[in-house]
Amino acid sequence: MPEADAALLERSANGDAGAFAEFVALHQDSVFRFLRTLTHEQADAEDAMQEAFVSVWKNAAAYRGGRTARPWLFSIARNALRRQYRRRAGEPEQTEPLDSLGAQAGWGTGDQASLLNALADRDLLTRALVSLSTSDREILVMRELEGFSGEEAAELLELSVPAVKSRLHRARLRFMASLRRIADV
Repeated sequence: MPEADAALLERSANGDAGAFAEFVALHQDSVFRFLRTLTHEQADAEDAMQEAFVSVWKNAAAYRGGRTARPWLFSIARNALRRQYRRRAGEPEQTEPLDSLGAQAGWGTGDQASLLNALADRDLLTRALVSLSTSDREILVMRELEGFSGEEAAELLELSVPAVKSRLHRARLRFMASLRRIADV
């Protein structure tokens, strides 16, 4: 798809509204899903998505091809949402010791059957995901649901690859801890 993205964006940069509409159709669902996990307000996600695609239309010539446009597009969408909230980007979260997070996530409890049942319940998974911080939901959605590579996520989040790995590990632990609490496991 990288070639398709590059071609569509090149045509869009030359004023081809049909190519832009095709680009939007290819990516709007995943962009909205991503934004929706970052905010509890559907209207905020819709506004940020619209702002992001307007920005893509205006700046299509800035896309440098050679890879899928998803990291570039998601970065634009993420920044659009950030501008909406006017919050500072990249504020470090309070870090919690890994052993504490691991204990909350159920490391070493041996009760895997109850946890597996909870993992099969879509409602419980959704509630656990929604209970997480924006940055935890963001990294989990990018890596686990949208399939971004570590390098793509690092580029999008403006972090190093090791920082992405660390953030993802902590987010997974917090997710499991939240799922255990919600499922009462």
